[in-house]
Amino acid sequence: MAVSRRDPRIRLLVVGAVLLLAGLSAGVYLLRDRPQACQGKTLQVGVVAAPDITPALADIAARFNVQPHEIGGRCAQIEIEARDPGSVARSLAKGDPAGADAWVPDSSMWLDRARAAGARTITPGTPLAASPVVIAAPRAVAAELRDGGVTAGWRLLKDAPLHASVRALDPARNAAGAAVTLAVRATVGTVTVPRDPDPARLYASFAGLADLRRPLVAASEQSVVAYNDTHRPNPAAVIVPEDGTLLLDHPFVAVTPDPLRAQAVDAFRWALRARQALDIFQWHGFRTTDGRLDAREATRLGLRETLPKILPNPTPAQVAAAMRA
Repeated sequence: MAVSRRDPRIRLLVVGAVLLLAGLSAGVYLLRDRPQACQGKTLQVGVVAAPDITPALADIAARFNVQPHEIGGRCAQIEIEARDPGSVARSLAKGDPAGADAWVPDSSMWLDRARAAGARTITPGTPLAASPVVIAAPRAVAAELRDGGVTAGWRLLKDAPLHASVRALDPARNAAGAAVTLAVRATVGTVTVPRDPDPARLYASFAGLADLRRPLVAASEQSVVAYNDTHRPNPAAVIVPEDGTLLLDHPFVAVTPDPLRAQAVDAFRWALRARQALDIFQWHGFRTTDGRLDAREATRLGLRETLPKILPNPTPAQVAAAMRA
């Protein structure tokens, strides 16, 4: 008896055969492309970084280290260490990498300072993640300023509202402090702001508010995110200056003279530019290098997706003058 080509039994047999072949092909592909374990000895690669970006880098390095990265027959393993950018810049200026194979300061300003001090081999670096300098205030104070029609701008530091106390980091020791100085000079002129040399004490005035002052802090946006992570009952609000801001770009730069370690550093550089790494940076409160933030992360962190205005990058001479301010 003839069987019609439209017989559903025939179609089921054909579909089943196609799926079986597809499954076998996928299995062969997975077996072929499954990463092999690295068999060589460990090659420890040290990356020193500014404390603000160290947690994000550590998360990315942990994922990098479970994958096989064979460099010259050895297995590259990345170690992240938090270190003050100023001390690293001084060491590199003396020709001493101080155990570092790569460096991630919070701003390219430190690269300029290191070169000016004698570190001629420092390259421009690869910006990884940005954080704008902003003004932070307790949420109630930010709401009071907004409801009072006070313009969100750097003039808040120049013409502080009644009973307000303003603080910023020392520009000679902290790139965020220097960036605030540069942003203020570019928009409203010179401002005298009390400097705090210790970033850990910068937000101390936000607790209590017993003396009726309205504390304002000029610092990086990511530092506000970090503060809020540990002060959820009394979070700070970010006031983004509408007249423009500067970005701390967190450049990644190789500093090792060893060719083998330089290869491992370059492999990690590529990992830092992957989509997963970008997601990790934003989870920790950093923006993309052009100042954007994913909509979901912006909502979670209480930040704006985009910035109103990014000021032009300062010249090395302007940076040097700001750090001497």
